[in-house]
Amino acid sequence: MSSFHSFHAFLSMGGYAPFVWPSYAVTFAIIGLNVYWAKRLLARSHQAARRRIAVQEESRLTAAAGEPSV
Repeated sequence: MSSFHSFHAFLSMGGYAPFVWPSYAVTFAIIGLNVYWAKRLLARSHQAARRRIAVQEESRLTAAAGEPSV
């Protein structure tokens, strides 16, 4: 059985709503930012890895062709 007799009572949290709901909002905002930053960092890491692979391939092909490396 629930300790709240109505939805309004649940939202008011027994008078503690000004403390409870903002803390939920801050928590979910921080979690959302962490997910966003992690995805952004992963995308940047993938781009950097692709660039490194391209440079390595280019230098390998240049060395195989007998051209002097820069």
